[in-house]
Amino acid sequence: MKVQASTTKKGTDGKTVKDKQTTVDYPLLDVKSTADLVKNFGEDVVFNAAKSAVIISLQAFVRRHLEKGSDQATMQKETSAWKPDVRSMVKMSAFEKATDSVKKLSPEERANLLKTLQAMK
Repeated sequence: MKVQASTTKKGTDGKTVKDKQTTVDYPLLDVKSTADLVKNFGEDVVFNAAKSAVIISLQAFVRRHLEKGSDQATMQKETSAWKPDVRSMVKMSAFEKATDSVKKLSPEERANLLKTLQAMK
């Protein structure tokens, strides 16, 4: 399986930019089942990796409720009913990443971005 990785750094303008990136091949992930993962890494490793992935996904779910302004009772009710699915266990979409990035911009940067987007055809 091909795995990509990159580092970031602050540009001269203070914005985060990609610094270095690479792709490596990791054949132990070229598997079709959980049993294959257990064979390659052992049950403890697979269990702990799965548990960590579910925790991260759950934290993202709860963060979305915090951002929406949900109260504690609502968050607990929704969390109690939540189960991870394939969609929640994958990377954010490009739109979600862009939205998260825009939230971190200053008002001036947002205005400049809006002008740039409106100029696109």
